[in-house]
Order: sequence, then structure tokens, then C-alpha cells
Amino acid sequence: MDFIEAQVLWNDTNRIEIPARTQDEPRFLVIGIIEEKTWSAVITYREERIRIISVRRARKEEAEIYEGRRI
Repeated sequence: MDFIEAQVLWNDTNRIEIPARTQDEPRFLVIGIIEEKTWSAVITYREERIRIISVRRARKEEAEIYEGRRI
């Protein structure tokens, strides 16, 4: 999945965003559903924009976090 396709992750109203452990700039892990599959993206905020750093299928633990916190 490329970063353009990954923007669909923000259509999931149940997506979650949690701080990621980083040494340099603040980064966040966004977990949500795209086409019935759980995906994770690492992002940072630059001024008024969201910068996607990476996107991949969610790990089992990330999917469990999503399932446990969704409304």
C-alpha cells in the first residue's frame, strides 16, 4: 500500500492514535481498518500537515489494541 492509498485510514471513525516511542521528533501510531483489514501507520505532524512515515498491516498486538478500544 502506498501513502496515497493509506490516507483512507483516516476514514475509519474508530481509528486510534497513540504516541510512539521515539528519540527525535514526536511520532504517533495510527491503527484503523481499510477494506476489512487492520492497518498501522506511523505519522508525525509538521505544521498543519500529517506526514506519513510508514504504513503496513497491523501486528497482532496492534489489532488487539484496536479491537479493545474501538467504540
